[in-house]
Amino acid sequence: MEPASRRGSQAWTEWLAPGIGTTLSEITLLAAARTAHQQVEIGENAHFGRIFRLDDRVMSTEADAWIQHELMVMPMAAAHGTPRSALVVGGGDGGSAFELLRIPTMREVVVAELDGEVIRLAREWLRGIHQGVLDEPGDPRLSLAVGEGLGLMEAFARAGRQFDLIVYDLTEADDGSPAAALFSPHGLQTARRCLSPGGAMSLHLGPPLHRPESARRLLARLRQTFPHVAPLTTFVPAYGALWGIALASNTLDIAAQPAERISARLRQWKLEHSLRAYHADLHPALFVHPRHLQAIFDSGSRPA
Repeated sequence: MEPASRRGSQAWTEWLAPGIGTTLSEITLLAAARTAHQQVEIGENAHFGRIFRLDDRVMSTEADAWIQHELMVMPMAAAHGTPRSALVVGGGDGGSAFELLRIPTMREVVVAELDGEVIRLAREWLRGIHQGVLDEPGDPRLSLAVGEGLGLMEAFARAGRQFDLIVYDLTEADDGSPAAALFSPHGLQTARRCLSPGGAMSLHLGPPLHRPESARRLLARLRQTFPHVAPLTTFVPAYGALWGIALASNTLDIAAQPAERISARLRQWKLEHSLRAYHADLHPALFVHPRHLQAIFDSGSRPA
């Protein structure tokens, strides 16, 4: 842990592209740890509340984490209709697990987190994000597996273990990330092997307008792996950018689900009034993009 003398008001800048960055200022550092894998920090400021950062990248904040977590979980869950099992790769802040455990058909959620220190710090400092799902003893449907995500998925695949939903709640797919192998063709093929028939997965595309080549490359790999790939975007204030998320499935056309079907499922789950970002009428609109953005997503079909 960082000594108390090093804690104080800070400014955190994250670069979206050369010369373009987002700065969060007046941050009080609450906790920090250098682990074998990465630098983990928990900060706080007046606007975003508690802020979770890995290797100088803001992962989530109390003020807006629900935006990406809802959109990574709920559209594919509602399109599926009866998800009973889910795997979160990464997600040590517990935000994705919270959304998954809100689904009444869900019987099992496994969080495969690389770094046990992330879970420990999240339990202590990030309850505003995980809403208590990481508390002990906690929900019996939730289990935590600490270890390298690709290796854990490979073990699940060898054992024939499959999940209805998989969420890649990770740092981005660049070569400097500890998660880079998960976004490789082999990593995505392994995720596909871990999906139940009719299952779906979600992952971050990053800021497509700032890093179009990265989005194209990842979409190309997804389209080589899955017949159905649906990118969506949303603005995440803490990221300071329009943010891309991709949903993928062997058989499920998530983008084609009509609002009426999504509405019926959210009503059945008693979630139609408690979700803060996602709703039935939004579902088809998520997959309609302006032409300049659609051009980036359409061009992500070349071999990568």
